[in-house]
Amino acid sequence: MTLRRKTQIALGITLLLLLIILDLTFTSFLRTSAEQTDRERIKLNLSRAVVSINAEAKTLSAIAVNWAHADSTWNYMNGRNPKYASEVLNRDALTEVGISSMIFLDNNRIVRIFKDFSPEDEPSSPVSEFLAILDDPKNEYLFDDTGSSGTSGIVLLESEPILFTVKPILTSDMKGPSAGNLIVTRKLGPKLIDSISRNLHFQFAIEPTTEREKQNADELPLVSIDKTDRKSTAISGQMLVRDHSGTPSFWVVGIDKKEDIAAAEKKIQYLFLIFAVIVVLLSFLYDLFFKKSFSERIDKLQREIETIRDKKLPKGFVTVDSKKDEINSLQRTLNDVIAYHDFTQEHKDKMDNISLMVYERFAQAGNRLCYKTLEDIATAFSPGDENFRNALPRAAKMTVKFCEKLKMSDEERFYAHLGALFSRIGILGLPFTIRNKTTELSPVELRDYHRYPAISKDFLESVELLRPATQIPYCWKEKWDSTGFPRGLGESAIPLQARAFAIVDAWNEMTRPWLGRKLPTQFEVELKLRELAGSDFDPSLVEQFIELLKEEKNI
Repeated sequence: MTLRRKTQIALGITLLLLLIILDLTFTSFLRTSAEQTDRERIKLNLSRAVVSINAEAKTLSAIAVNWAHADSTWNYMNGRNPKYASEVLNRDALTEVGISSMIFLDNNRIVRIFKDFSPEDEPSSPVSEFLAILDDPKNEYLFDDTGSSGTSGIVLLESEPILFTVKPILTSDMKGPSAGNLIVTRKLGPKLIDSISRNLHFQFAIEPTTEREKQNADELPLVSIDKTDRKSTAISGQMLVRDHSGTPSFWVVGIDKKEDIAAAEKKIQYLFLIFAVIVVLLSFLYDLFFKKSFSERIDKLQREIETIRDKKLPKGFVTVDSKKDEINSLQRTLNDVIAYHDFTQEHKDKMDNISLMVYERFAQAGNRLCYKTLEDIATAFSPGDENFRNALPRAAKMTVKFCEKLKMSDEERFYAHLGALFSRIGILGLPFTIRNKTTELSPVELRDYHRYPAISKDFLESVELLRPATQIPYCWKEKWDSTGFPRGLGESAIPLQARAFAIVDAWNEMTRPWLGRKLPTQFEVELKLRELAGSDFDPSLVEQFIELLKEEKNI
């Protein structure tokens, strides 16, 4: 597939994917907004329903004041108006304003009048409503201190809410002593709910709270909206209504239609379909532009290059366009390459001979210089006194001989030599107090000291030439019985180079001379190495090293 075709397909796919992402984003935003609107609308409608119910309760309280704070009522309760019930309490008028019943109590809590004003289609019983109010434990002290304004509340009678208000019976000027209490009730029945629903254009119902909900009153939410799937056409929710004591009384449960966004979604899909067609057209137009601006010029350049290649002309060139773009730069670069190729071809043999000779000489000198430089660096940077540092090349050379006896390859011997030279380079990374301490190390200092092989490894890995030589610096302090450091490796898990160098290093420490030291005999060296075999050293390697010592008595 050509670059032109790949670019066309990539452009089309990219734009289509972008359109799909935008389509999904806009659709998701539309649905989320519609869902949020539905939730807010049903919350508002539930709030309006609760406000309407509270308004009915306030209306009930206002109606009760007209009879409670009336001279005729006060006189009746004091025995001065015996015809009060028949002359003043107009059933038709009270029924029309929605009063269910009136109950008159004197100061001794004795009922003077039970009066029923409920409509015929919603019969009520003042006695049952009165008992429902008194049976509620929260209303135990309802009549103790009502004040001049009285109190209002809600009780449930057979799972149906009853609004009630209690007013003290006073004179019209509210100066005389209370003659008792007036209880006015109104049933929150289907007829009233239907009337409120029609006024609000919102259908709702009343559901009493359960005993469990009343016990967990503090945990109940004020508003709860039910979750619905996207295909549902309605949304429902409920709002909690509490009585005068703060106890959950009932839920106002409502249902409303969801916002219909199907038409809007369809319009969005049509819009993005049009955009998709435009994207396809743009990809074809881009292909035509690419063909004119790039493909034809690239084809011409390719033909010229093939002509130069096939005819094998000693000199050649490609046509440079007048357009200042990437292809123009490529044409100029190709001409430079062709000119350089022609020049180098003429002098190839001569340059090859000179280069080969120079390379061989530099390689020989470089090897010598590299070994000497690395040896000097290791000697200079290794910790210890001058006698100790001068003994490092001796140990490195013996390590190479030992590796040769173990039949290691040239490359393995080379890196074993480097590893031996830099075996203690990590000690430089330890604190000065630990490196120069002559007494026994503390546990913390000993733990830090055991880190130096890892420091050696990190140092060598930071230098590309020394990277393969990390086996000895990292593992030569491991012991055959797994009591070494830093990782506690044992037996064959320790690399062969590290096992070999550990023996060579012990030999080097025992036999390197310094002023005033009496060197051990060959027998004493062999005896000491055999003592450490099986604990510190590989027993088989110890015997092979002793054989090497016998072969190299002059070292």
